[in-house]
Amino acid sequence: MYGLLGFNVTAFISRRNFANFADSLDMEIQSYKIYFNDSALVIADSPDVVRGLDNLYFIGDDELQKSFKILLLSQHNGKPLHFALICPDPESTIRQFIDDFKVIQAAGGLVFNKENQLLTIKRKGYWDLPKGKIERDEDQKTAALREVMEETGITTINISDKICNTFHAYYEEDKLVLKQTHWFLMKSLGKGNLKPQVEEGISEVKFANLEWFNTPEFNSYQSVHDVLRSYSQNGITTEG
Repeated sequence: MYGLLGFNVTAFISRRNFANFADSLDMEIQSYKIYFNDSALVIADSPDVVRGLDNLYFIGDDELQKSFKILLLSQHNGKPLHFALICPDPESTIRQFIDDFKVIQAAGGLVFNKENQLLTIKRKGYWDLPKGKIERDEDQKTAALREVMEETGITTINISDKICNTFHAYYEEDKLVLKQTHWFLMKSLGKGNLKPQVEEGISEVKFANLEWFNTPEFNSYQSVHDVLRSYSQNGITTEG
């Protein structure tokens, strides 16, 4: 394990098809984040989960839509912006908030090798974790395995525990969509050559020591750091 500082473990949910994945959420966790790049809208039942965030503004429950629109426009100033709503029922609040969004399901993996190094990819200049959209008739684990293999060239993998879900917004053909990604723990069993999927904008694939992910060289998205924190704090291991 490695020391990743920051939030408590944070779950991410979408309203659409909520019944299909509500069972996977830890209902004791009352903090939800929707990312747009490195900015985030946070809905939580305690201000402790947003401690340490820069450019943080607390809002009322009647300001969610307005604040999210401001967040989407904030990228032009080059600084991440965060809005936080502290309320007694974050789950119900976020479900109502995202009711009108198109939700895309995706899956990916944290892949460790026998030396306990973690797999990472460089996509469009940022270090990332392999992931992609779930195709029709695929379950979450099947999609996660397929995407990892396609994006990295790995062919021999074991998949085990689910680590967490992440949730972020982006534009697709000028329409705002929300993507929920299901993250799984995996172990690479072979020594095959790594091969980046260049048609997906991936320029590099490598295994790196865990300490490297705490260095400035690991230039990544905040949502990726949240996945790493969830792994670290949940105490999941690759042994077994």
